[in-house]
Amino acid sequence: MKLYLIAGSKSEMLKKSLEENRDIEVIHIENTFEDALNYLIRNSLDFDSILLMDAGIVESNENFIDTLNSLKELMNSSYPEITLKFITKDPAYLNEFNNVVSGDSRFEVFFVDNVRIPISYIQEVCLKNQNKKPQKVHHAETQSPADTSKASEGKLTQTLSERSKSIFGRKLPFFSKSNTKEDNIESDATNSSIISTSAQPKQKISLVSKDFRKVVIVTGCRGAGATSTAANLAIESSAQGLSTIVVDMDIEYRGINLYFSKFGDEVEYNPDLSYSLIRCIIKPDSYDINSCRINDNLFVTTLAYSISSKDKLLEIIDIKRLSAFINFLRLKFNVVLIDMPISTLGKYSQLLTQIDSIALCLNNNLYSIISTVRTVEELFMKEDLVLFNVKSRPVLTKYNEANRHNGKTFSPELTSKIICELGGYGDDLNPAGIVPYSREFDLQIDSGQKIASINKVYKNHYFTILKNLL
Repeated sequence: MKLYLIAGSKSEMLKKSLEENRDIEVIHIENTFEDALNYLIRNSLDFDSILLMDAGIVESNENFIDTLNSLKELMNSSYPEITLKFITKDPAYLNEFNNVVSGDSRFEVFFVDNVRIPISYIQEVCLKNQNKKPQKVHHAETQSPADTSKASEGKLTQTLSERSKSIFGRKLPFFSKSNTKEDNIESDATNSSIISTSAQPKQKISLVSKDFRKVVIVTGCRGAGATSTAANLAIESSAQGLSTIVVDMDIEYRGINLYFSKFGDEVEYNPDLSYSLIRCIIKPDSYDINSCRINDNLFVTTLAYSISSKDKLLEIIDIKRLSAFINFLRLKFNVVLIDMPISTLGKYSQLLTQIDSIALCLNNNLYSIISTVRTVEELFMKEDLVLFNVKSRPVLTKYNEANRHNGKTFSPELTSKIICELGGYGDDLNPAGIVPYSREFDLQIDSGQKIASINKVYKNHYFTILKNLL
């Protein structure tokens, strides 16, 4: 859809963020509502909709009403097919808007009673009802996602807080496709036999249901590939239709930022999102506002790189708040993936009773195995160590089939056997799966695409890992 944007001094920045969604093209921008009207009077423009933000209104209420009436007359005479969508936080603007255009289906207002307006929400507003032609009489709906066809009589506004109360397990009345590239899987041949000969499982997890709820911690020593594993498992989980959230508890490195650059893009427009993780932990039910929505099924909460590691707000992340946050997310999501360094998990070892499984990331070599086993033994008390061992499933990242131990191929089975011998695990320890090493794997951050979304073979590997962890 072609959009005329009116958003004040941040119009250019908002234009860039909106056009991340390939269905949106901003064909013209103006800083003020009055300037936009004057431009349309003097010029003929081909577009579908006007998006007006509060920042684009600089005149008094009386002038705002006059400008709105003038635009309505201009639309009647020269632009009968276009629509105007107004996103506002100001009740006064809301009332004035309703008084002028109530009953005209070409005008919609969306009242947001939150400090921050997510880019994904603005994108959704832009795309809402784009396939519907304006009707003579219109009551904009304040509706729940469970019933998108029934309009609420006599209301012209849709509030963000009402919209967000019931999201998961249902279709939204409108939604963003800004990350559809994550769902476009391209076939990619590689020279590694472990990749080319991998089994091709049927791409469906049979456990999907409204009551399906799992919390998985993805952990490992530094450099073991925990963050890349969490990011790709999240992509595969959401592709399976599972409502998913990634919680980045790597406070020091915050690597999830590298795999989901959309978070950084939204931070530029909404600086309050920098404290996403803190805000969500303080108020768990604000997750839909204070986290970054990647696609229909996937949310991410982390900290921006701009937040200092010495920030005093980080002190509020204690075990009590974190436990409450995780318990809340379990009720809202099918899958909660927590990217947590093993040292951090040792600090919050009480979480072991709340989680369902641990993806223990390590490599198929003796150094990685010994380092991981020894670190676990040092971090956990005996009772916690038992729980850790029971819930762990090794994920062999950067898997190299050429590795050998005592002349034998360092296979997943041999890796598990050595872990059992060194770490006191039961004999039934089975790896959740492998992630083969390849040059393409190392290029994920530079390319901006998770390998699970662009390579069918890697997608199958992450599917297998996800299935075994769930």
